[in-house]
Amino acid sequence: MINSVPRHQSAFAGRILELLHLQSGDYLLDLTLGDGGHTQEALEAGVKVVSLDIDPESIQRATSFVSDKFSPLILNPQQQLDSLPEFTWLIINANMKDIGSLAKSFHLPLFNAILADLGPSQYQVLSPQRGFSFQTDQPLDMRLDPNLQVTAADLLQALGKKELVRLFSLVDEPEMNKISSIIVKTRKEHPITTTQQLSNLVARAKKQKTSVHPATKVFMALRMAVNLEREVIQDTLPQLPTLLAPQGHLGVISFHSGEDRLVKKFSQEAEKHSLRVINKKPLVPDSQELTINPRVRSAKLRILQKN
Repeated sequence: MINSVPRHQSAFAGRILELLHLQSGDYLLDLTLGDGGHTQEALEAGVKVVSLDIDPESIQRATSFVSDKFSPLILNPQQQLDSLPEFTWLIINANMKDIGSLAKSFHLPLFNAILADLGPSQYQVLSPQRGFSFQTDQPLDMRLDPNLQVTAADLLQALGKKELVRLFSLVDEPEMNKISSIIVKTRKEHPITTTQQLSNLVARAKKQKTSVHPATKVFMALRMAVNLEREVIQDTLPQLPTLLAPQGHLGVISFHSGEDRLVKKFSQEAEKHSLRVINKKPLVPDSQELTINPRVRSAKLRILQKN
């Protein structure tokens, strides 16, 4: 059942090793394992990889896809180690915001490259019961970490109109006021608990037809809020420079303006973190990649290098 959804195709697949200047024998920290595409690409090139993911189902899927060639050493974040065992592939079921303390407790090496591919995988979006997709009717959950207590339905019930407006503004939703008003009015009559209910409400507010589903940004904003994604990005980025080896590269792939603004702001402060910006404008997938994998059309990659 866990492999019922096709494998997620990573952004910048086939290019990421070159872009991050990785060679056989180097160490890569993959902060968002997902379905393991970037990790597998690195492993097959002889790179040693430490992969993190907060979602235990993602770890199960990634290991099932990659296990024919590589068997991972899987560590629990609560484990205590006197020294780090030899490894080719190490997985830690943890949130990337905890990487600083994990690096100390597990005696992780300095990395030649660090990669953060932000946003959920195709599996998480399409998986039944996760509540990420407006394409089928699902409970409004949206938790990447099953241990989190608050769901998207909880937020829709609890947030005031001003808080909803602010939340939707973070993803540049133009109809944020109208959508927030409809949500507040509707929940007085009955709770909004399914993806179809929310999708229909947003469609009522946004009568103008576009090629993108009208609920796309609202769903994105709720997912970010449930998983505290903005806070995680802001907490994580300043920890990464100390984990990079000299001349090591940091790559961050974002998928919408809210994420990219946070990464851009960090890049503008690069010197403070002993980093320098490699590409002033973010890299985007080329036409060949978009033909193969149109889902990555909004991907932006910013790269920085340790001094």
